[in-house]
Amino acid sequence: AGAQVLRLSEEEMAAVNRLTEMGFDRAAAAQAYLACDKNEALAANLLMDGGFADFGDDGADMGGGGGDDDMYD
Repeated sequence: AGAQVLRLSEEEMAAVNRLTEMGFDRAAAAQAYLACDKNEALAANLLMDGGFADFGDDGADMGGGGGDDDMYD
């Protein structure tokens, strides 16, 4: 219940696999890859920078800046 199915081409799956081989969680790797418009290098940078480190169960945090440094606070 609540599971989402992602359909990737062989090339896209290979990119996600390479990201997971770098030590990243498969779900985070796939989400970063898609969030970066299927740019593998950009997704790797996002993952290395911790952009998906706080990605929790609710899926709300996509890694964009924290509230403390928001210029509108």
